[in-house]
Amino acid sequence: MVNFSRIHSKADLIGSLNPKAWDAVNPHIPFVFSNAHVDLMVADVVKSVAVAITNKALSREVMDISKSMAKQASTALAASWEPGDELCPPWPWPFPHPRSWVENLGFEPDPIPWKPVLAAELVELAHILIRLSGQTTSKESNVALKGVATKLVGVAATSIVSEFENSKNVPRKSFTARKLASKTKKS
Repeated sequence: MVNFSRIHSKADLIGSLNPKAWDAVNPHIPFVFSNAHVDLMVADVVKSVAVAITNKALSREVMDISKSMAKQASTALAASWEPGDELCPPWPWPFPHPRSWVENLGFEPDPIPWKPVLAAELVELAHILIRLSGQTTSKESNVALKGVATKLVGVAATSIVSEFENSKNVPRKSFTARKLASKTKKS
C-alpha cells in the first residue's frame, strides 16, 4: 500500500520553503536552504514515488531521474560550499515542538478499510511528479518528470474504468453489529 501522506508531506514541505515566510516566523535567522538543497529534497521525494510505482519499467525510469537529480544537486551543493554553510539549519531542538508532542501524534494511520485502485494511485503519483517538476531548478529534470508523469497517466487511463467497476470493496460492518458481536463474546 502506498503511503501517500508521507509522499505528500515531503512534497508540501519543499513547496513551503520560502525565506520570507521563514523570516516572519523567526525573524533574523538566516534561511540556509539553497536551490541545491531544495533540488536534493525534490530528488528524495521523486525516489519515494519511484518505489511506489508498480510498473517496473516506469519505476526504474523515475528512479533514474531521481538519481540524476540527486547527483546534480549534490554537485551544486559542493560547488557552492562556503565557510559557515550548514547542511542542517541551525534550528533549536526540539523543532518545532517537543519530541514527546510529536511522538503522541500517533503517525501510524488506521488500517484502510477499502481496497486500493491501482490506476487511481498511478494518477495521484503522476500528479505528485507534476507538482515536483515545478519545484526543481533543473530544466532537464522538469521535462523528465513531466514526461514520466504523462506515461504514468497513460498506463492508468487504459485500466481505470475497469478497476473501479471491479473494485472488491464491501460495505463496512455497522456499529450495532460490532456491539452485538462484542457482547456475545463476553457472555
